[in-house]
Amino acid sequence: MAKDPTTSRYYYAGGEKVALAPADDLFAVDERALSSAAMPAAVESALRKSVQSLSGGVGLVNRADLGVHANAAVQALEAAGATHPVYRSQGAVVVVLPEVRVEESRGPKRKHLTDWLASHATETVVTSRSEDRFVLQPKSGQGGDALTLANQLTEQVGPELAQARFLRVVPRPSTRRS
Repeated sequence: MAKDPTTSRYYYAGGEKVALAPADDLFAVDERALSSAAMPAAVESALRKSVQSLSGGVGLVNRADLGVHANAAVQALEAAGATHPVYRSQGAVVVVLPEVRVEESRGPKRKHLTDWLASHATETVVTSRSEDRFVLQPKSGQGGDALTLANQLTEQVGPELAQARFLRVVPRPSTRRS
């Protein structure tokens, strides 16, 4: 990607920028990739006990739950490409996955979009395409690059929709009545 993914701390919704604040106390892990991450047994055990499963094989981990094993776990998972960026936005925890959904039904804009994708083929893979919908993945397989890709598409092409795939974790509604 042309931009550093760590600087893309926003996304677009309804044509407006929505801020993302890094959730440095959390990290997300691809649970299927845990076995390919080289880490000591004690670190892996602590990690497996700490993972809160979300959906699609993605888990959320609070670094504090890993205690002394936190840094070793994060380093091993990052080396295996098994982590996803985590942010906070509008009262939710947001995990950015390595996928971008793009929608464009207007013919001239669709042509601009396909030309743009062709010019970025070294860094982007079209995994699915219909007449007016595309699903893209950054070749890096990183959620941060997907966020950058979606933002670049919005800013440079202006499709009807370009957004990275997110998992949102929101607090449970209170069961207490006032």
